[in-house]
Amino acid sequence: MSLMDPSSPDTALNDQEFDALAAGRLPPEALDRLRVQVQAALDNPDDSISHDEVWTRLEQRMKRAVARAA
Repeated sequence: MSLMDPSSPDTALNDQEFDALAAGRLPPEALDRLRVQVQAALDNPDDSISHDEVWTRLEQRMKRAVARAA
């Protein structure tokens, strides 16, 4: 497993957790981790990742999820 940049959108959820979130089955520990990161971004938006970076990564993940489902 590779180390991820802590400012990357991928530090919140890995691909399996993202798929579980999309299916409404995210484990409580992953949901807690996501909540902490969201709250940190709300508390200090200047230190958080860019909106465009998050949406770009979200689009990439959704495309992979659709490809896996096909």
